[in-house]
Amino acid sequence: MIRAALVIALAIGLGGLPGCGGCGEWDLDLERMIEQPRYTSYQACPTCPGGTIMMMPPSGTVPRGERLGPAPLVHGQKAEAYVPRIPIEVTRAVLERGRNRFDIFCAACHGRLGNGVSQVAENMTLRRPADLLSAPYTTYPPGRIFTTITQGFGLMRSYAGELPVDDRWAVVAYVQALQLTQHVELDALPAQTRSEASRWLR
Repeated sequence: MIRAALVIALAIGLGGLPGCGGCGEWDLDLERMIEQPRYTSYQACPTCPGGTIMMMPPSGTVPRGERLGPAPLVHGQKAEAYVPRIPIEVTRAVLERGRNRFDIFCAACHGRLGNGVSQVAENMTLRRPADLLSAPYTTYPPGRIFTTITQGFGLMRSYAGELPVDDRWAVVAYVQALQLTQHVELDALPAQTRSEASRWLR
């Protein structure tokens, strides 16, 4: 049965070849698909304002999905100065989120402890990733760390596309928590934690 169907299909196909009635139309359609009028980036365009296809977005518009809010929250700066405090409530959930995002996006270069020790860092001989647990990074205000994540710095690219605003602040909070674990004074710890730490320091 299957063999008979194949023979019939082959016969029909071969029967249509000599005439190939619609081949010309198919060729025209294919050419129209291949040769479509279009512009490439930076190409001159006489009908566009400024004469190029690349145009600035209209004034006052923002990309769809971009977080709106006060400048300290979405830019990490106010009056061209880095904000000195994290502008969201820092909770355990925020720190856990920050740890998760840090481990995924930052630890490959900066190490899971933030000390710049990682397999990737060992191969970056030109410029090693920053040790976030040492100066001057321990003196950076939160807004500066947030801005670096947002815009990138040096060999580090921007992570604004992967980390929404709240996640960026969560990473900043976690980085500060990592810094505290290395440099906090014993007397500054809560009594129970100080007592436990004292036993380990003996």
